[in-house]
Amino acid sequence: MYKFLLLLLALSVVPQGISAQCEPQLLDCNSIIQACDLTPNATNYWNELGWWDNSNLTHDLAETKIELSIAVRDTCLGDTLSVRCLLFLDLDGNGSQETVVDSDNPPAAGMVNFGNALNPNYSGGTPRAFDQRPVPANLFWRFALKNTVVGDVASYKLHWVNDAAPGIAELPELAYGFHKVRWIVTNSAGAVKTCEKQFQVKDCKAPTVVCLNGLSVNIMPTKLITLWASDFLQYGEDNVTPANLIKISIRKSGTGIGFPLDSLGNPILNVTFSCDELGTQAVELWARDVAGNADFCETYVIVQDNLGNCGTPPGSFQVCAKTACGDAVEEANITVSGSPFAPPFWIGLSNANGCLVVPSNIPIAQGMILSAEKDNNPLWGVSQFDLLTIQKHIDGIDLFDTPYQWVAADANNDLKIDTFDIVECRKLLLGISTGPSWRFVDKSYTFPSPNPLSVPFPETITVDYSNPPFTPEFVAVKICDISCGNLVGFYDLEPENQHLIGAPEPNPTNEGAMLPLQLLGAENVLLELLDFSGRLLFRSEMYLPAGPALLEIPATALPQAGVYVWRVRAGEVAKSGKLVRY
Repeated sequence: MYKFLLLLLALSVVPQGISAQCEPQLLDCNSIIQACDLTPNATNYWNELGWWDNSNLTHDLAETKIELSIAVRDTCLGDTLSVRCLLFLDLDGNGSQETVVDSDNPPAAGMVNFGNALNPNYSGGTPRAFDQRPVPANLFWRFALKNTVVGDVASYKLHWVNDAAPGIAELPELAYGFHKVRWIVTNSAGAVKTCEKQFQVKDCKAPTVVCLNGLSVNIMPTKLITLWASDFLQYGEDNVTPANLIKISIRKSGTGIGFPLDSLGNPILNVTFSCDELGTQAVELWARDVAGNADFCETYVIVQDNLGNCGTPPGSFQVCAKTACGDAVEEANITVSGSPFAPPFWIGLSNANGCLVVPSNIPIAQGMILSAEKDNNPLWGVSQFDLLTIQKHIDGIDLFDTPYQWVAADANNDLKIDTFDIVECRKLLLGISTGPSWRFVDKSYTFPSPNPLSVPFPETITVDYSNPPFTPEFVAVKICDISCGNLVGFYDLEPENQHLIGAPEPNPTNEGAMLPLQLLGAENVLLELLDFSGRLLFRSEMYLPAGPALLEIPATALPQAGVYVWRVRAGEVAKSGKLVRY
């Protein structure tokens, strides 16, 4: 009987001993917390006269959502956990966390008790509003803990809830700064575990900066021109930083990395170009917010010397080739003929500004003849739209505006504008034309009216030193480019490892359209046009050689106004899109 009582006593004591030694396990106490804000500032939170953001000079503290949670594993039999959350906030931005939110004694809805961190049990403090939404008082957010249990793991998370709908919970939106959260977990046996995490709420979104494109300036008599960052700025904006506090800076493209700063750490506000930098020059325009986030846009300026301030070396002259639109033509071949002692000889190529300085040591005498030629990039600026423009001129619907359009449209060089020229331009688009790609006209020549092609026009310039300075200039005319579309186009791209498929143009169209290709090698190409119900309206399959090509979508394939679907397959490469007929 005595041994049986001892056995019962032992069985009753062992579970109590195990429970006394059992402790909860905190699973994610070492994780790092950082809230990286990419959203616009919510003006209805943390916005009253008591708050002050010294960086952005505003009473509206920026904020973002953050998840503050702890996971606890409790394998103790019959155990009950008590979890307390202490949220320490630095709301005045001075580096110390002066305000505490206690989950066991939370502040009133929509409020925090500012400056209570040093008070006993974090009591007192000055009530300040963080929720200024125009809603009834019972919808103001207040801090509360929510927990979920899966197996032997309980997760506790700090939320915003309201009194009208306690079941609705949102992650709290906390103001920017360095804060911390302390979790205190106690089980029914009195075992206490504490977890403290530092965390930061910060702005991570770079400002949006939009450049102005295509500035054009003239070199000053000092042989320099200085441009300011503000000259290139269309607008800049940020999710938090006011526009007047966004810093802008500028540099010549490719001359550095990161936000441009001078030797004293100040933004670089201007760039200067010299006579050695005539032509198109690229620049980077940067914007930086008060948090140090920065981004840039790239644009360009055309540096010109229309007043001749850069001059030319003594005894030399400059010959230029520019389009009727004023764009420089790079790499035009300049040659000289008319010498009784030598055959025609090549001088050189025009530069990025469209000009070539002919040095005095090249024997060019009075009365000799300058000429220019350029036959590369035959599709430069030419599109189906140009063919339509020529047709409208022939039909008398929309006549050409300038004599240089007549020159460009005379593709077969017979001094007439007719359908044979459209045929030649179409052959050019298809890559089978053998005619000249450019023609160069003496800029000083005055065309007759009303028909500029009624007599031949001069395509050479006679050297004349009798009335210095001698400043010859050609007007470069791209054959078939009626619309002055001399921009970098699809055929200037370099295919690397697969065929390139462009997009049809014009789009929208009231006629047909042309679609460009660049093939790495000979390939089977399939072009199809469908209506939006999927019905096949047009199909063309062909075997094309390597290089540029142009596919035609005829007007007959587009029976009426509406939206169509085009698709092209070149070998394994496929592309599709929409084509609109109006």
